[in-house]
Amino acid sequence: MNKTLPRPPARPRPPTPPPRPLLQPGPSESAEDQPQADELLQRPRVDPRFRRRWAEARRAEGRRRLRVLLIGAGTVLAAGAIFGALNSPLFALRRVVLIGNRHTPRSQVLRAAGLRPGQTLMIDAVNARAVRAVDALPWVQSVSFVRRWPWSVVVRVHERSPAALVAAGGTGTVDVIDRTGRVLDAVPAQSAPALPVVTGAIGAAPGQDVKPAAPVGGSRLHELLQAAAATPRVLARDHLRFAYASGQGLVADWRPAGAEVVLGSASELRFKLEVLAELASRVNLSSYSLVDLTVPDRPALSPLGG
Repeated sequence: MNKTLPRPPARPRPPTPPPRPLLQPGPSESAEDQPQADELLQRPRVDPRFRRRWAEARRAEGRRRLRVLLIGAGTVLAAGAIFGALNSPLFALRRVVLIGNRHTPRSQVLRAAGLRPGQTLMIDAVNARAVRAVDALPWVQSVSFVRRWPWSVVVRVHERSPAALVAAGGTGTVDVIDRTGRVLDAVPAQSAPALPVVTGAIGAAPGQDVKPAAPVGGSRLHELLQAAAATPRVLARDHLRFAYASGQGLVADWRPAGAEVVLGSASELRFKLEVLAELASRVNLSSYSLVDLTVPDRPALSPLGG
C-alpha cells in the first residue's frame, strides 16, 4: 500500500516594498519636500489664456527693445547729420555786427579775430584764441563774442580811456596812454588831444606799456599815472605836466599860469587837483610862483618876488 508523503510547509512570502517616488530627494532635501507622484499627476494644466498673455508679454518686450534700438540709431544718424551740416558751407559766417570800436578799425578787429564772412564756419567763429587776439589790440580793454544762429556774430568791444601823454623820444610824436600806462596810439605833438603830460616815462609801441625813466621808479610812475587820471578837464586841456621832484614828491607845471604846483604825496590826488582848478577859476595864478597843495584844505600860495 502506497503511502503519501507529507507536503513541506509553505514558506512565508516576503513583504512587498512600497512604490518608489518619481523624484528622489536631493542631498539637501528630505523626502517630505519632494512632490509625490500623485501630486505631479494631479497638477492642473496651464490655462491657454495665461499662455496667450505670456506670449503677448514676450512680444511686447521684443517690440520695446526694437523701439529703443531704432531710437538710438536715429539719434546717432541725426547727430551725424547735424555735425556734417555745421561743418559745411551751409553754416558759414555771413554777417559780423561790431559794437563799441570808436578808435579800433573794423578791419583790424576782424583780422585779429579771424572772422572772414563767407569762409569762417559759425562753430569756429567764437573761441579763446580770437578773444586773446582782440584783447591784445592797443585800444581794446575787453571783448565778447555772441553767436546769432544761423549766420551772424556780434562782437562787443570795450575800449580803454586815454589818460595822459608821454613824449616819444624826440620823434615829434607823443604816445597816448591810459591810466595803467598802456600805449594806445602815437600822434603828432601838434595834434595831441587835450590830456595831461607825464614826464619820467619812456614811450613804447602801441599795445605795450611805458617804462619808468631814471630817477623815477615803477612806484613813482604809478603815482604820476594816478595824478594824470585824476586831472579835471579844465586843467587837462592846458596839458598840465606832472613830474616827480626829490624832496617835494609829485609836482605839476601849469604853463599858462607859470606857477609850480606841489602836490606832495599821492594821497587825495583828485581833491588836490579839484582845489587847483577852483583856485584857477578864482585867482590869477600867474601872479604866484608856487602853489603848495600838500595840505589841500589849506593851500599856500607864494607871490612872485616874495
